[in-house]
Amino acid sequence: MTPEGKTPSIGILYESDEWSDHKLASELRNALADEGCKARVTMIDMEGPDAIERALACDLLVSRVFASARFRSHEASLAHMNELVDAAAAAIIPMLNPGSAHRFEVSKQASTTALADAGLAVPQVFACAEASDIDPATLPYPCIIKPDCGGRTTHTAILQDASQAREFLGKAQECTATPGDGHEATPNGGHGSTLPEASAASPSPTGSHSKFIVEEYVEPELGFLTRIEIVDGRVALVVKRSVAESGLSGYHEGSTYAPYDDCAPELVDEAERAVRTLGFDFGSFDVIECSRGRFFIDANSVSNVSEDCTELLGCDLMAMHARAMAKRFARQ
Repeated sequence: MTPEGKTPSIGILYESDEWSDHKLASELRNALADEGCKARVTMIDMEGPDAIERALACDLLVSRVFASARFRSHEASLAHMNELVDAAAAAIIPMLNPGSAHRFEVSKQASTTALADAGLAVPQVFACAEASDIDPATLPYPCIIKPDCGGRTTHTAILQDASQAREFLGKAQECTATPGDGHEATPNGGHGSTLPEASAASPSPTGSHSKFIVEEYVEPELGFLTRIEIVDGRVALVVKRSVAESGLSGYHEGSTYAPYDDCAPELVDEAERAVRTLGFDFGSFDVIECSRGRFFIDANSVSNVSEDCTELLGCDLMAMHARAMAKRFARQ
């Protein structure tokens, strides 16, 4: 409850300093004015030593902290978020998404397990461990390997055989450097990569979130991934994202987006079941549709777009987020 006479404030928690973070803040200020709210919108750098203190002075928190923060050497942001989730709950400060959703953002194993328990199709998990504890001889091939806490296809590879697995895992154990700043603003997620590209382009991660998850590789038989965007707990946008020649599916790999107006209603229903399962109010899912079913391969509690994605996606996603958030804040 905001004390009488104090202007309420909304804190946008960020670490990557994306275009989308600032776009959301700008749109949120406009949307709050449209709702007749005089709330301030404050950007809070979660790398800062006073991040938690500043966040706890707000009346609503909006998380823009990505699991990929660790690849930008932003471990402090992840540590601060871990602490803030509990502190905000104790102070009864609402978060969008709820703190529980952030727990799923930073662990693919946790989100995959939760979705499977809810009866949704997900890839089979073969291992989730430090690189040194994964035995290539025990893995079925092809399979896909990626960091349990990560995103944007960083350190992601399709392993075709034990030899490739040994090479990938060997590099993962040997490397102690981290990749570049990674501040390019591109949509989250993606599926697949050949091992040489993945291992040569970016050294393997180290630190407290250094587990890799090895999953069944689900072939994108239709030639695209289905990206589902969630706004205010409902499916707001479904698009096709092409698979690039490299095997990756992502904006930075040259993948293109196309409308998906004839998406199966059953998939929309499943996505909203996934929303309820993971506690997402905002975010996105990547799904591969194939002859065996509809597989949820990734869950992102933070959606990211670049400046040109309004044209690519056919909508202004951050403006949609802002309007929904402003309406929620006006009602509380």
